[in-house]
Amino acid sequence: MHKRSGVVLAGILCALPYAVADAAAPADPATVDGVWVRHERIFTYMGMTSHYSCDGLEYKLKWLLKLAGAREDAVVHGSCSDPMGGPSRISSARMTYYTLALPDSPAATQAADGRNLGHPAKELKVAPPAPGTGAWKAVDLRAAAHRNDIQDGDCELVEQFDRDLLQDFTIRNHESHFTCIPHQISLNGIQSRFEVLAPLPKVPAAKGAAAKGGAG
Repeated sequence: MHKRSGVVLAGILCALPYAVADAAAPADPATVDGVWVRHERIFTYMGMTSHYSCDGLEYKLKWLLKLAGAREDAVVHGSCSDPMGGPSRISSARMTYYTLALPDSPAATQAADGRNLGHPAKELKVAPPAPGTGAWKAVDLRAAAHRNDIQDGDCELVEQFDRDLLQDFTIRNHESHFTCIPHQISLNGIQSRFEVLAPLPKVPAAKGAAAKGGAG
């Protein structure tokens, strides 16, 4: 059991060596202009194999959002059926996050008139989406590529994320295949790869520049 994730696996996991893969290598170094689109989602999970505490579900979803290309200020609030905060048969999370969309895409148009918020445009005073710059990033969701954050027992959760939430991202070359068997660990059951328009990684300030700026 991974203590940080708060997940209980209702099956037996055979010990297999994991192959470490680079899952965040940029597919194209060229920058792409886009706009930030806001998303509000309620994610309800009722998996058969793994059950999550509120903290565990929050951690997993935040990690998946960040890996998939969401902005760093994503907010996830979990709600679980266990009154003591332990792993729950049914758990859900309310999420707010931003993703990059191409300026002329339907997602950007919807963001401009407020339709993605679920209200008629005439009822809202909607500001234009903020511009953003990103680049295409290759993502590999296999458990073997992320042994510290995702395991084979997370198959049902990752499959639901892939099915329900990836539509909010600007992706291409999406290939996915899941073999999630209820009540048992599906070894190598998570197979999902795609390229996503993701924010540019932050460049740390040079030490010399910081020291110069601090001198008065």
